[in-house]
Amino acid sequence: MGRILLIGGIGAGKTSLKQMLMDEQLSYQKTQMIDFTHTFIDCPGEYLEIPRFYHVLIDASHQVSEIWALQDATKQRTFYPPKFSKVFRKPIIGVITKVDLANADIKQARTFLHYAGIEEPFYPTSVMNGEGVAPLRRRLEALNGSGKG
Repeated sequence: MGRILLIGGIGAGKTSLKQMLMDEQLSYQKTQMIDFTHTFIDCPGEYLEIPRFYHVLIDASHQVSEIWALQDATKQRTFYPPKFSKVFRKPIIGVITKVDLANADIKQARTFLHYAGIEEPFYPTSVMNGEGVAPLRRRLEALNGSGKG
């Protein structure tokens, strides 16, 4: 069974995406510590935003099949350092979140993910209306068989 590491800044939508993919009720809850499930490792945004915690993300990556790096399309900045994806020895995909919001800038989010060294295809998504979630669900199901954990 494969496991996925979710990384991204505070409020990028990591927990919400996980809840949607696991068919759980969407409820905002600030992730206070690493949350391990059979399918996901959900990391607090601080682990990306504070460089001294990068080692935690790198260590967690050894327990997964792939990494999903989330970029909030409404943010005017990124927390990913240049070529950050190159420190991982696992496949890393870019997920652009909150694309349904009026101030979403998908082009800028793509630029941020490229800056981090992540290669396309990227997955523009909205957990509020389900946009773009189906390809991620298929990817999850291919990794785990059923997609449930």
